[in-house]
Amino acid sequence: MAKIHFRPYTTKQILLFPQRIDENIAEDDPVRLVNGLIDKLDLTSFRKLYKEAGRSPFHPRMMLKAVIYGYMNNVYSCRKIEERLLRDVHFIWLAGYEKPDFITINRFRNRVKKEINAVFTQVVLLLAERGFVSLDVEYIDGTKIESKAGIEAYVKFNYFHKEQKQAFQKDIFRIENLYYNEKDDYYVCPMGQHMERVGTRYDKTDSGYHTQISVYKAKNCEGCPLRGECYKGKDSVREIKANKQLMQYKQQARDRLTSEKGLMHRSNRPIEPEAVFGQMKYDMQYKRFRHFGKDKVFMDFAFFATAFNIKKMIATMKRAA
Repeated sequence: MAKIHFRPYTTKQILLFPQRIDENIAEDDPVRLVNGLIDKLDLTSFRKLYKEAGRSPFHPRMMLKAVIYGYMNNVYSCRKIEERLLRDVHFIWLAGYEKPDFITINRFRNRVKKEINAVFTQVVLLLAERGFVSLDVEYIDGTKIESKAGIEAYVKFNYFHKEQKQAFQKDIFRIENLYYNEKDDYYVCPMGQHMERVGTRYDKTDSGYHTQISVYKAKNCEGCPLRGECYKGKDSVREIKANKQLMQYKQQARDRLTSEKGLMHRSNRPIEPEAVFGQMKYDMQYKRFRHFGKDKVFMDFAFFATAFNIKKMIATMKRAA
């Protein structure tokens, strides 16, 4: 019976001249593109986050590469990124054999929570420069993402689309559907009564924006057959409040959205953002915020958005090739 000669095998083999780890990484592998792209970013602002004295910290560029590449591969946990840096040849090469632990990785993310927005902007501008994205049109939509506390943390509501519904347009009691006489500055209620302006209120929003509200009142609502449908207040007459500046902005937006160009962009809007939300939630499994506090949530999403854009660029390049 012939003997079988197996190749020599030992886990304790010592190499006089170890091979380069990147020999096992293809030239067109995404990790090389991530490495090259992040090398082009200006991270000067990161320097002020570190102290000159004390132990030399890990290089912020290396840390940024590791975290971004982790997010690109659906790895959002600092512990799992640490794991990849010890086991995955792509992470090991990208980090230059550096081995930051999960605490260091988490501290880095929190340390750069303001600077990461500038990184996101740089990446977008770089993609625009290379023709991967256009900055001519911005589509806005919203989705719901569960927070760490177990509630839906983000809901974007599009008022324009609500206005287009028949229920909205047929509601004769809404201020938007009341007749307004601009010359004499009064509204007309559904029963034909003039609602004269009786004053102005000034307010300030939570974000610090100053508002001016015009107040209009009916003269007599007693005995009106529409009283129960018109308003639910305890006052004897109906009072309405109008933010004229906000209404003007809404009308300008309405005119743009209903123009020929606006109709074209509105037809594209469900395609562009909704496809992104699908990829974000189902392809990349980013369905839940993992942090407490808005600043940390924004930081985490900025890392994700940056990784998402780079990943999409790489996919586009591969399709073109």
